[in-house]
Amino acid sequence: MRGEWSIPSAKGAEVRLRSGQGGLMSAEANAPVRSGSLVIGDTEVVLDLVIALEKIRMGNFLMQAAARTLISLHRVHDLAFRGSGATTDAISGVAVAGDVTVPLVLALEITGDQLEFTGSASMGTVHIPLPGLGTIEDFSFDVDARLVLTPR
Repeated sequence: MRGEWSIPSAKGAEVRLRSGQGGLMSAEANAPVRSGSLVIGDTEVVLDLVIALEKIRMGNFLMQAAARTLISLHRVHDLAFRGSGATTDAISGVAVAGDVTVPLVLALEITGDQLEFTGSASMGTVHIPLPGLGTIEDFSFDVDARLVLTPR
């Protein structure tokens, strides 16, 4: 399957992040897609996504406050991901937000006009800017989304 698609910003175009830390450190977040594109060529697949971090919604009110504080401290509004690979089975790239860079591997699946992807990443030690929460030693998370594709 060859082609080029845009991933428009639309209601419901969100990426979900879930951590499996347990207890208060468990977090589920949804952030809207600002823009994106997918290009499938003969030898390479390239996915570009821009996620609106300032509109992130956390499932836990303590983590919502921590996320807003981190976004303000680092003065970031977007998380940009660019990944590529030989097939849609595994594309690898980096997600960048300000001075934070996280390597990420995603598996893509295209069904009709929808792109679905899943993956996971580890950020190492993360400092939570809320009194009493402190540090998570090995913060890892899963990412998934189902997004609409528009042919270019």
